[in-house]
Amino acid sequence: MEENNLEAILVTHRPNIFYLSGFSGSSGFLLLTGREAQLYTDFRYLEQAGKEAPAFEIVPAGGSMDYSKVAGFISQKGFKKIALEEANVSWREYRALQKAVPQSKLLPLYNFFEEIRAKKEEAEIELIAGAARIADNAWQKVLPLLKPGISEREVADELEFQMRKLGAEKLAFETIVASGVRSALPHGVASPKIIDAGELITVDFGAVYNGYCSDMSRTFILGEPTDRQSEIYNLVLAAQEMALQAARVGQECAALDAMVRQFFQQEGFGVHFGHGLGHGVGLEIHELPTLAPRGTDTLAETMVFTIEPGLYIENWGGVRIEDLVVLRAEGVQVLTNSEKKFVY
Repeated sequence: MEENNLEAILVTHRPNIFYLSGFSGSSGFLLLTGREAQLYTDFRYLEQAGKEAPAFEIVPAGGSMDYSKVAGFISQKGFKKIALEEANVSWREYRALQKAVPQSKLLPLYNFFEEIRAKKEEAEIELIAGAARIADNAWQKVLPLLKPGISEREVADELEFQMRKLGAEKLAFETIVASGVRSALPHGVASPKIIDAGELITVDFGAVYNGYCSDMSRTFILGEPTDRQSEIYNLVLAAQEMALQAARVGQECAALDAMVRQFFQQEGFGVHFGHGLGHGVGLEIHELPTLAPRGTDTLAETMVFTIEPGLYIENWGGVRIEDLVVLRAEGVQVLTNSEKKFVY
């Protein structure tokens, strides 16, 4: 805050609230100054806040947009500059706060805490690894059920049930199960479609464990693959292995993405890789670093992120293989350990 000449920061993004304070309630915000750490929440969460955020002063408030008490504190202190998380404050919230503190200037703050969160502590890595183990174990329980005639939605339902049963508090995101020509949809959430023998099937899923997410994708086929299906799968697998080997401390994220993109281009499939190579994972399923052409991050030790190249051919199908990794001094440590078996 001193480096950025900030007198106070209002924190309203729930993952940042949890990261900074430990408070997991759905209503409240933080005010951070050079000396004070305050958590404002309503009657429903006062007892919970006291237990989860013992380092913070708990201030009763009327709701998530009741800025009257924090406005009084800001006025008392004479703060003229209040920083807000610009990516997470609605126009309505901004106007309500500006009305409450007309004497203060509201300043935009972008990725301030997100850049801190990108480098994980070992306790966070263990929680993410726990979420990954839940997903791995759930997948092993679902594999024996996979057979032609099962629907995409049945696969997703069983995966979700098993993750819950194994300790997931919730899903990291809506489970993707896309088969046949639908596998060309990178975010093809599970549908009632029946899975047939010989179809490409992409499954993308993750668990949340003690607030932290996991993310994994596998593509496979029930029955005998065609030569083209095997060719596409092996290309994606080679691209992923290349990226896993090349990911090192100090590597620019955009350059790592470009390496895989160039590989696909040389093989004649560049146009079919339409998303980024990967993304950070932690309290949110998509966070820093960003492994994509637009990414400006540089990989650093203890960052946790995905490596997920994919090829998607309209009206034919697609393949994505995704692992979750943590970057160590010697290279990546893979956290998702399910086998990358193509044929079942």
